[in-house]
Amino acid sequence: MPDTYPPDRPTPRYKLAALSIVGAAMVALPLAQVLRYQDTELQAALAEQAGLDPVRRAVAVQQGLLAHRDVAGQVLRGQVVLENERRKRQHKVDERVVALAGALVVASERTHEEFSALRDDWALLARDVQERTVSASESDLAHRLLVEQTLQVIDFIADASGLGRDRDSGAALLASVMTRSLPRLAAEIAALKPAGGAAGSGHDERQLAATEATLARVLGRLNEAVEHAVVPRPALAEATAEAGASADRYFRLLRDGSPESVQADAAALQAQFLLLEATHAVVAETLAGRVDGARREREVLLALTAVLALLSVWILIRMFMPARSGAKRLRTDPRQHGDAAEGTQFTAATASPPGSADSRGEAGRLLQRLRRHDGGPGPTPLERDTPAETLPPEQA
Repeated sequence: MPDTYPPDRPTPRYKLAALSIVGAAMVALPLAQVLRYQDTELQAALAEQAGLDPVRRAVAVQQGLLAHRDVAGQVLRGQVVLENERRKRQHKVDERVVALAGALVVASERTHEEFSALRDDWALLARDVQERTVSASESDLAHRLLVEQTLQVIDFIADASGLGRDRDSGAALLASVMTRSLPRLAAEIAALKPAGGAAGSGHDERQLAATEATLARVLGRLNEAVEHAVVPRPALAEATAEAGASADRYFRLLRDGSPESVQADAAALQAQFLLLEATHAVVAETLAGRVDGARREREVLLALTAVLALLSVWILIRMFMPARSGAKRLRTDPRQHGDAAEGTQFTAATASPPGSADSRGEAGRLLQRLRRHDGGPGPTPLERDTPAETLPPEQA
């Protein structure tokens, strides 16, 4: 069929192709924005996940320092029989410091600076305690400063990884408690221990009241997170209750000046670190699920984008294939060849000299075909049986 559209006017096929491209672009642009957002979320979750191990190792260093402080103070106060135990705890701190150094490979510059200062100060203190060049009170103060440096390292790790940055969600709340609150609460509880480690030697009431307030605030936040958790967390709830009970018992014995406060101090600290481990496990599980979910959603969107692109290409191909197929059918239609043959015969008939036998025969056959095409009356039986060469001129 001849094209009825002017040369400068696009055909409906090209208009449909343009509309298809515009529609695909309208769908692809929002998909690209969603993919970018999901990629940002995935990178943030991976960064938080990468900060979990350094935080856990820094808490282990803190726990080792507090354990070494107690034995070192006893040795420096004359109980030299505990030197072997002190050496064991010193070796454990050394191992944990080395493990923390390996976990801080990709940490920020200020984290490395603070950790380097912590490592150097610890090496100096361990040497002074071993050589007995430091007093017991100075050792206690030095251990306390080392714990503060460890807390600073934990803060830097949390800042760099984003742990607990968005405190509106339950997982972020737990991450904030794990990095900001629980390590400091353990340090405050450890600082309540009387000088010399002897029971009944007195305590700072204001410091004790402040520590009790911190404990209530931290445990309240943990209980809130446990109550609003989508997935039940019985282990975390049990660890929270045990940490609160152990601390309350230690505070009561400390006020009473009971000799049992020495053992209660160790139990309270142990309960705090067990609570830290339980919180770390919940945060790690939540972040792992968040990372897996973000990856699955990203893969689904990428697959949808690929399907959309393939569908757009297929539509464009199908829109242009009928035109080529129609042209091919038009070139190979046998009726065209028949019409061309008739035209050739007609040309040959008209080209024969008038009055010749060939011209009269061709004229008769042509007249019969014209009658059949025009719907006129067909040839009479006499015309069908009589050769065209013998027909009268007016019938031929």
